[in-house]
Amino acid sequence: MAILSASNLSKSFGTQTVFQNVSFLIEEKEKIGLVGLNGAGKTTLLKILAGRMPYDSGFISISRDVAVGYLAQDIKTEGFETVGNALESVFITQWELERQLRSLEEQMSRPEVYGDEDKLSRLMERYAALSEDFAASGGYEIRSRIRGVLKGLGFEDPATPVSALSGGQKTRLALARMLLRAPQLLLLDEPTNYLDMDSLQWLEGFLKDYPGAVLVASHDRYFLDRIATRIFELENHRLTIYAGNYSDFIKKKNENLALEQKREMLRQKEAERLKKSIQNFISHRNYVQAQTRRRMLEGLLPISDGNRVKHSLRLKFEMEQASGKEVLRACGLNFSYGDKVILQSVDLKVFRGERIGIIGPNGIGKSTLLKILAGELLPSSGEVLLGHKVQAAYFSQEQEGLSPNSTVLEEVWDSAPGLSMTQVRSFLASMMFSGEDVEKPVGVLSGGEKSRVALAKAILQGANLLLLDEPTNHLDIISKEKLEQALLEYGGTIIAVSHDRYFLAKIATRIWEFTSQGIRDFDGGFAYYLEKKMEKPHQEQPQENKTRLHRTRREQRQQREEEKRKKQELRELEQKIMALEDEIQELERLLCLPEVYGNPEKAKEVNTRYRAASEELEELYENL
Repeated sequence: MAILSASNLSKSFGTQTVFQNVSFLIEEKEKIGLVGLNGAGKTTLLKILAGRMPYDSGFISISRDVAVGYLAQDIKTEGFETVGNALESVFITQWELERQLRSLEEQMSRPEVYGDEDKLSRLMERYAALSEDFAASGGYEIRSRIRGVLKGLGFEDPATPVSALSGGQKTRLALARMLLRAPQLLLLDEPTNYLDMDSLQWLEGFLKDYPGAVLVASHDRYFLDRIATRIFELENHRLTIYAGNYSDFIKKKNENLALEQKREMLRQKEAERLKKSIQNFISHRNYVQAQTRRRMLEGLLPISDGNRVKHSLRLKFEMEQASGKEVLRACGLNFSYGDKVILQSVDLKVFRGERIGIIGPNGIGKSTLLKILAGELLPSSGEVLLGHKVQAAYFSQEQEGLSPNSTVLEEVWDSAPGLSMTQVRSFLASMMFSGEDVEKPVGVLSGGEKSRVALAKAILQGANLLLLDEPTNHLDIISKEKLEQALLEYGGTIIAVSHDRYFLAKIATRIWEFTSQGIRDFDGGFAYYLEKKMEKPHQEQPQENKTRLHRTRREQRQQREEEKRKKQELRELEQKIMALEDEIQELERLLCLPEVYGNPEKAKEVNTRYRAASEELEELYENL
């Protein structure tokens, strides 16, 4: 049963359209992920549904007795002394009922009351009614629920002062209060911000089992994969609904985009061919054929959509040369900041083609290790040995290597001085920097723009070893997908620090987990890491490690061979298309000859072959 329906919702700020004619239903108990680029209108839609913002036109209907809870990104938790006070305040009604019950218990225990049957009977009836209300409102589970939420979201002491909490902890406290209220419809705006991995896993489990409906805007794709049963995408001012979780959504969206690109390529090819054909027939005064093709061309012309937003980021990492089999070796690395030990006795080996994901809590040394491997920091003791022909490129999450006073063009061109200005500008256009954007100083760029500049510099270095520190930070959800695809197609070695579990699940073939006891090496992907974390600790046998490593490398080799086979098939298909296009061009030339169009039988023969060749060409385009 639908608990909320929205019909033809539209919202604008001045002349800027946010979305228009948006319609959808939310069923009870279903879990929906809301995705879209930054600025697409996700927060605006949530605020409208929560009654926090008016809309321009349309209609919203919410079922009677359905409570709506809204968690904003800019939450406030002032007015409470401690974490425990903040959570207990959610249950004011239940606490009052409990106070009345305790008061009645005290009255019934008095000698003058239990000696008066009539008075005792009235008090007991009142007590029974209040007990029923208290139980119905969940009063007996309050303390257990509070303990569960405190533990799940990482609050160790309920007596912690709210004033002492960090911004991230205040966000978690607001989330805890919302979850304890348990409304029938939860509207959550980026609830995974500031949550560590344990809290994320707890929240995923909580929301999957939540008895109400959930609509959540999030950039955390792994989170959406775990909880969502439908995906709402806001794009180009419209809402598109996909069945399934995030992976189902992105698969269907990529299929739709690929089909749209094929159709557009075919349309452009056919339009160009028809334009040439029209000119050809006019030059030979065959106006009937020219007019027929002009009508065909008019049917191919696109309908202009000024509101459409195109995402044109194109990434491809290439190596100047392959490295040796052993890429690097860390021997007895130690590093300290003053008296604080960060790394101690670290010994690691990395081999060609591995994609290593580094995980662990903040401040434990992940970025420090990456900087040491990149040569940005010197270890207190120990050494890093690079293998034969290893060329490394380092991507810093803080982008310390970017000069704030340089323009985008200057900053990127410095990484590839051998390229011409035209080549660099063309490359920057593929990174979504075009026109006047390339003349912007780096210091005024947004976080996402700086990330793209840093990625551009890493790409142009032609490295065979990529050292990436939180590469998906500041990137929108589509740019993350494009980065991951580029890294999957990259033939070199990758070592990446990341909190993005979807990125790790898609990229990593090996996991290094930083713990207070040292670095744990998991010779498998992120799913394997999670599987092992669920098992009881045990000592792995060396043979198990060796077998798994061989299997991983075999799978990587098979994947590379499959990619080569697909590229070969694509080259053969393109050759067939070129041959057919040449044949069609020759048939059009024949149709312009008087001896052909003046001979009905000959003209019919050429036209028949022309139509067959055109249909065959269209089929080949469909197979691209």
